[in-house]
Amino acid sequence: MLMVGLGQRDTSLVTDMTKEEQEKIMAWIHKNILPRKTPLLDYSSYGIKDLVEHELELYITNNQFKDAMLLCGFYPVDEHLLNWNYCISKKSPAFKKMGW
Repeated sequence: MLMVGLGQRDTSLVTDMTKEEQEKIMAWIHKNILPRKTPLLDYSSYGIKDLVEHELELYITNNQFKDAMLLCGFYPVDEHLLNWNYCISKKSPAFKKMGW
């Protein structure tokens, strides 16, 4: 359960979504996010989940996206932050598509 501001909590997980939605999100992550050894602090879970929403035309909460990243093997640099950063490559296809 994570605070999302003004006392609200985001408790939703990617597994709360339909199987089809889960598969689309996981496939997107595997296709568009590349790992690296050092943290990339330029992009957070919140910004990346916006890319997922834009490309898949599917609403996903920040917590659902973070859950999906965990299931895909991407762990946060600091799990205590609201918006997580990961050890992912700036050269990932997701960022090239958006011109980032």
